[in-house]
Amino acid sequence: MTSRLYTEWALWGAATLVMLGALSLGEPHTAVAQEKPITPVPSSNPLSGNPEAIEQGSTLYFRWCVQCHGANADGRSRFGEYAKDLRRFSLGYSMFFATVVAGRPQKKMPPWGEYLSPEDIQRIGAYLETLAIVGANWKD
Repeated sequence: MTSRLYTEWALWGAATLVMLGALSLGEPHTAVAQEKPITPVPSSNPLSGNPEAIEQGSTLYFRWCVQCHGANADGRSRFGEYAKDLRRFSLGYSMFFATVVAGRPQKKMPPWGEYLSPEDIQRIGAYLETLAIVGANWKD
């Protein structure tokens, strides 16, 4: 059981490094969904609706999150459909922030708090808010 867990984390880490290398070779990647007009959703994120933060958040998302959550933040990646659909995030911005910082090891999401600054997490949240669909809750 333990060796299986180590193997899964090693594979995840290797895939992340490969993806980071691939993303850093070209132009910053932007999601197709970003083409729609930016309509802020109610949020307690201090960077909500900020166009510069949203653009930076898109770049950060495609550097750190796309591997598992997919190019459209729908939880579908080349590894399958097992991550949270962030377009439907319903737990509020505060829970989003706390989850990114601490991770969800039981769901195989590593903690990102030592790699991403609070401002970077806010930027990613601001970007994800632009992808929100009916039923999403970023308020708190």
